[in-house]
Amino acid sequence: MSAIDTSRPDIVAFMAKASAALGQDLPQPKDVFAFGGGASNPALSTELLGKAIRGEKSATTSWPVPNPMYWSVGDLSVILDGEGKPGAVMKTTEFVKCKFRDVAVDFGEAEGEGPYEEYRKGHFWFYGLKEQKAAAWKMGEEFEFGDDSWVLCERFEVIYPKPEVGTGEEDGNGDDIGEGKDSKDDEANKE
Repeated sequence: MSAIDTSRPDIVAFMAKASAALGQDLPQPKDVFAFGGGASNPALSTELLGKAIRGEKSATTSWPVPNPMYWSVGDLSVILDGEGKPGAVMKTTEFVKCKFRDVAVDFGEAEGEGPYEEYRKGHFWFYGLKEQKAAAWKMGEEFEFGDDSWVLCERFEVIYPKPEVGTGEEDGNGDDIGEGKDSKDDEANKE
């Protein structure tokens, strides 16, 4: 399960704000995480949050694959910025578990990192970092990431905030999430 408590006061307040904005009572999120390493890489986490809010990122890859799975299709998660503040609510729309070499091209491109080759290169770099290897070891998974590593490919849609056409540069707290801004991780490292 996520290392971040979903009942943390700022998460509860953020979900209440999202519920009010959407005009519906949202359930408690099943996960709270930051893309790209969170506190260990705040600028990347904030950049990827911004891409998700703007609709440029609609997929994420997790390694190692969480076991047991604690969220499913239709569940909500809160995405944090690089400072650990809630920035968006996403709804999971699809899961595919596969070996990294078998990740579909359209999925890799939906990660918002450019062409498929950039997706692969970026994930080899990210999952090769010491922090990610330590997390894998802690979960009892293989220590080295490679083409034979099992990954979880998750598609999602950001349901809050919904940026207005031409803006989209703020998270759900009204904070700037534009590229280049310097900005708590879960056990499965999402990027």
